[in-house]
Formats: sequence, structure tokens, C-alpha cells
Amino acid sequence: MPIRILLADDHQLVRQGLKLLLERKGFKVTAEAENGHEAVKLAKELRPDVALIDIAMPLLNGLDAQREIQRLSPKTKTILLTMHTESHYLLEAVRAGAKGVVLKTHASEDLVRAIREASRGGTYMSPEVSRALVQILRRMGFQNDSFGAGPDGL
Repeated sequence: MPIRILLADDHQLVRQGLKLLLERKGFKVTAEAENGHEAVKLAKELRPDVALIDIAMPLLNGLDAQREIQRLSPKTKTILLTMHTESHYLLEAVRAGAKGVVLKTHASEDLVRAIREASRGGTYMSPEVSRALVQILRRMGFQNDSFGAGPDGL
């Protein structure tokens, strides 16, 4: 059974392109939303496996929509799409419980990996997002030994 996906992005052309790409990879796009409120409503009704949400959307931004989706449809895994790597966006995405953060500037395979990983209960961050999060943690005072560092230093 294919992974069922809710797409939420305020740009129709982006949604159409993502839908085409995802369906070619064997996923099933069950619904599309053009704003955060619509995404929350559809997630509550349809209970998709994965909600792919743009952070910057009208009426209700992607971070707030993601929080509501997790509250109303806790089995739905959320992946946030963004072009921002600023620390406040990334920290809020992690705090909100996102199972993935993917940069819009990345290749489609990055998104496919994120969806598959999230659907298995894992977490996936684009490489730049991972690096930015590690830098944020270090600025906050976390050092390698704070994590119980292994042989690779992390």
C-alpha cells in the first residue's frame, strides 16, 4: 500500500510539481492544501501517513499547522519544506515535532528519503539543516562530550 501524503504549499505550481514527482516515486497524494488552515482540516478528515508542509504559508504558517496536525492526527508524520536555514525556524521545527525538514533547494531524492524515513517513524533533516542544528546546539553550549560522543565525535 503506497504512503498517503497531504501536500500543503501556497503555490499551485509547486504543489503540482511535487505531486507529479511523488506519484512517479510510488507515493499517493491524497489531498492538497493552499494554506495552513486547509492543511489542518484535511489532515483531520483524511489522516494521511505524511503531511508535507511549507513553513511559509498564509492564514496559518506551516509550523503552527504542523502543531495542530500533530494534535488532531497524531499518527500523521510531518515534514516541513523550507528555503530558510535560520536558527529560529529550525529550532521551532524540532520543538514542534517535525519528523523532517527538507530544503526546497535540494534534489527530489532528499524529499523521497525524508518521506520514507518519516513513514518508518524516523527523522530526516537535509544535510544543511543537520549542520545548522549542530551549530545551534554548540552555540547553546552543547559540546561533543554532552552527547556522549562516539568515535566519530558526535
